[in-house]
Amino acid sequence: MRKRLKKLGILMMLAAVALAGCGKKEAGVPRVLEQESGTTLATLGDEPVYLEEALFYTRMLQEQWEYVYYESFGETMWQQEADDSGQTLEELLKSSVLDTLTELHLLCAHAGEYGVSLTDGEQEEIARRAQNFMENNTKAVLEAAGADRESVERYLARNELAGKVAEAIRADYEPEISEEEAQVGRLTYALFSNTGLYDVEGNFTPFTEEELAKIQQEADDFAALAADLGDISAAGEQFPHTVIDVYFNEDTDGGAHPDVAGKARELPVGGVSGVIATDEGWYVVQHVSDLDADATSDRLEELKESAKQEYLQNLEDSWAKETPLKVDENVWETVQIDGLITEIGGDGSHE
Repeated sequence: MRKRLKKLGILMMLAAVALAGCGKKEAGVPRVLEQESGTTLATLGDEPVYLEEALFYTRMLQEQWEYVYYESFGETMWQQEADDSGQTLEELLKSSVLDTLTELHLLCAHAGEYGVSLTDGEQEEIARRAQNFMENNTKAVLEAAGADRESVERYLARNELAGKVAEAIRADYEPEISEEEAQVGRLTYALFSNTGLYDVEGNFTPFTEEELAKIQQEADDFAALAADLGDISAAGEQFPHTVIDVYFNEDTDGGAHPDVAGKARELPVGGVSGVIATDEGWYVVQHVSDLDADATSDRLEELKESAKQEYLQNLEDSWAKETPLKVDENVWETVQIDGLITEIGGDGSHE
């Protein structure tokens, strides 16, 4: 759960408020950062990281997590264990904040190296967004975060600069991935589910033995029709039954059930399987092709994007190792998450 929570929290925080940290003494630094001061929470090399910034992140992320996790954890959510390590949600959130600040301060510290800066037009747009942020957030959250228009503008400017640095790094790196490495073919399958049904109110009813026998017979009949036609999609139109296309190769199942993808690999191109029994129900699959040009082109771009992201992450990791974030724990302990900052009803919705 920890990795899922951290990733979700960071993504929601950046998407919702577009905030981050970066150094203020490098080339191309936005003017709103030039006079920054506050209580030093940590240092990253010679650069201070201020408590005010960390507090802001903490409250913004706290608000987002309360929206998502209140229903699962309840009013004492921040004292609940979040993962097998025994960390509480509060500890996990605060760790996420430090990770985010480290990453984005490091990116901004390298802005000059990559020739990145913010234009006057971008800074004017940031000022407008800061004003909108102040107008569109609740007084309680803003007060808890210590937010004012100037500080929000500062964090937005930092985020914008950090994002441009990350994009410049990715753009400078061109991974060597061949079309052959990206090649994928296509399988098409039909599923006859054995898992039961939900009504409009969300109530679950499992299938009876009689219903399961009927579904299995339908799968047998569908498999026979698909084999006769030599085309599972055509069988799906005649039967009728939904069929699903999946792109796959020797290394990826493309989201298909592993048993289904494995069977497709055993079939010749064009071959249709018999019924494949799984814990989810009965499948029928056809190995449609070994090369789908459009899907291969798309996968090539996906692999390149993934490689660019991995390169960026490795570079950030090396920077963090060379210049670790040194936190004053006594200062950091002054930031507590001991109650909710949002008004949440008992059904998990905001009142």
